[in-house]
Amino acid sequence: MDGLYAYAVLPADAALPGDVAAILPGAGFALVRAGACAALVSVVPRAPFEAGPDSRGNDPAWVAARAAAHHAVVASLPGAVLPLAFGALFSGAAPLADWLAAREEALAAALAQVDGCAECTVKLEEDPTRHAAWLDAHDENLRDLARRAREASAGTAFLLARSREKRMAEARAARHAMMARDVAARLGRHAHVMPEPLTALVRRADLPALLDEVAETARGLADSGIALRLVGPWPPYAFARAALSHA
Repeated sequence: MDGLYAYAVLPADAALPGDVAAILPGAGFALVRAGACAALVSVVPRAPFEAGPDSRGNDPAWVAARAAAHHAVVASLPGAVLPLAFGALFSGAAPLADWLAAREEALAAALAQVDGCAECTVKLEEDPTRHAAWLDAHDENLRDLARRAREASAGTAFLLARSREKRMAEARAARHAMMARDVAARLGRHAHVMPEPLTALVRRADLPALLDEVAETARGLADSGIALRLVGPWPPYAFARAALSHA
């Protein structure tokens, strides 16, 4: 039995993708329209995507290949795109059109917001050893605890060492949280920051300024034990999840 695999919500006047492979080899593309919105779909056998004896959901290689194909299709789409989660399957065109129609106003507003935009996420990556060394050099309380432990008797030194471990954990967490707030503020200068951690919807025209801002921040963190890694730009997956959850 066949179903419709849905990739994304698009404006109703969107064109079909060009030179990109569908979710399964040989599958084509179609649009299911409802008012101002449309869903890009492929006709596929339902069994591999659904629970049951013929499901491929427990085959990591198959899932990885299909997820990559899903992303390739979504990434190839120009203009406004609201990506759907990997594995979105509908029994037919009528249920999908009904789903779109029930959310048309919210989906159209979300499409207008993402038009001309991409999504970026900044990852804060900690090297615990280097971060601890940086904090040792910059945190007066840590230095004082270390000095007192060196000068104390064995029993007192043990207690001071335990206090220092606790202070180090607190200092690491506090600095990580501070950097997250700082990065979020920097992203907010150029983009719409979303509830997902350090994820922003940014107009493509503003991407160079955002990339420069992230690179400048990363240089300022050099050798401190916290590095920044930018993921993206790519289609607005997180924004779409948020928009669809409220649609």
